[in-house]
Amino acid sequence: MVKCLECGFESIRLQWTHFKFNCTGRFQNGREYKKFYPGAKVVDDELAKSTAITLENLIKKYGLSEGANRWDIYKQKQAHSNSFEYKKEKHGWTKDQFDEFNLSRSQTLEKMIQRYGEAVGIEKWTTYCERQAYTNTKDYFIEKYGYSIGYEKYLEINKNKSVSNPIILAAKMGITKDEATDIIISRQKNYFTSNLEQEFVNLLEETIGKLDHTSQSNPFGKWSPDLLSYVVYDIKHGNNIIEFNGDYWHANPKIYKEDSIIRGKKAVDIWYKDMLKLKTATDLGFQTLVVWESEFKTNKEEIIKEVAQWILNERK
Repeated sequence: MVKCLECGFESIRLQWTHFKFNCTGRFQNGREYKKFYPGAKVVDDELAKSTAITLENLIKKYGLSEGANRWDIYKQKQAHSNSFEYKKEKHGWTKDQFDEFNLSRSQTLEKMIQRYGEAVGIEKWTTYCERQAYTNTKDYFIEKYGYSIGYEKYLEINKNKSVSNPIILAAKMGITKDEATDIIISRQKNYFTSNLEQEFVNLLEETIGKLDHTSQSNPFGKWSPDLLSYVVYDIKHGNNIIEFNGDYWHANPKIYKEDSIIRGKKAVDIWYKDMLKLKTATDLGFQTLVVWESEFKTNKEEIIKEVAQWILNERK
């Protein structure tokens, strides 16, 4: 139960009708109430937990397959409602207002360092990222649901994410690994990109026009003989390859040392793998460029200008 701090009424949920018709009349809804009473609850904890839109609750309500499908649909709707286009159309926001909103709610390395200091901030940020990554692993599902059910849920939820092996596909179809890679990549609707990377892409396209390939639009990749796997590049335009690297996921050398451990790997090993990925592109004759998320956030306008100029110069 939650108690209204204004009038003392108790219920499992304090709805807008309570504030408008049954309370003191000072508030029209829960938003106004919580603004006056910061931290006040309007929903019982257990009720909030049981009715929240989560993968677990959707699976309980609709079954494994349908629950996972509804969860994907929900995430897509959330992604749209969090986009600049949606906020601009619905609320009339400017780009600056949208950026300020995202910065205020995002969990970032900079915020961690600002709040806790450099050493503790990096440690907490690393823990946060590892925890986020862990929730997509088989071990997480087994730990949460038990081996039998957890393993089944893991397989069911991830079956549509599975990617064929180019070596096997090439042998089966009698084609090259590059051709097999193209087929595999064409099957994928899109690849994960951060909000910051998407903003980078949008601003770059506003400057030079539609890009040939991005992770979210017509992904581009190649077979890497050095890595013995295929790789997908963030941006390919003309003869240019651009990688937009997250500071944590790619162990920005300005932040991490060689022996820093990121998701169970040494930073130096992450750098080596990224180097081989770029080498794959340069060996094929592409020009390559790496943009770090921190340098983009520091001066977005200048970085976009420099990258646009680099592309235009390379195309001459």
